[in-house]
Amino acid sequence: MGGSSVSDDWEVIANEAQTILMIGCRGEGKSATNNSIHGRNAFQLRSSSGGVTSACEIQRTRLEDGKILDVIDTPGFDFNVESVLVVNEIGKCIDLADNGVHAILFLFLYELAFQKKNRLLSSTLRSSLGPKLVIT
Repeated sequence: MGGSSVSDDWEVIANEAQTILMIGCRGEGKSATNNSIHGRNAFQLRSSSGGVTSACEIQRTRLEDGKILDVIDTPGFDFNVESVLVVNEIGKCIDLADNGVHAILFLFLYELAFQKKNRLLSSTLRSSLGPKLVIT
């Protein structure tokens, strides 16, 4: 995963640490979900509809079974800017993963799932990350 571009032909790299990339729009609970995964306050939280995270951040934890899990928290994506800027930021986040990204979690509040911003993010991810991306 060199540079900050996102390639269609990305693939899972099997190494010791597994990496999850958390993506979603602003204020939808990515940092709180990441803290739940880690079992501690690894990422800053504040009650805010405007989002708190301003840059990609990676945190590592060792699970009970001994496996290592890296979680990348991302800023909330804003579709008032061009989608190319969103794709570039996703590329920067992916670059934090030394062993590649093993899973991308697209987080959204259930009651907001069908809002235009979430459909735009889903479409941008699918066109940027290629046919191996499965959104369910």
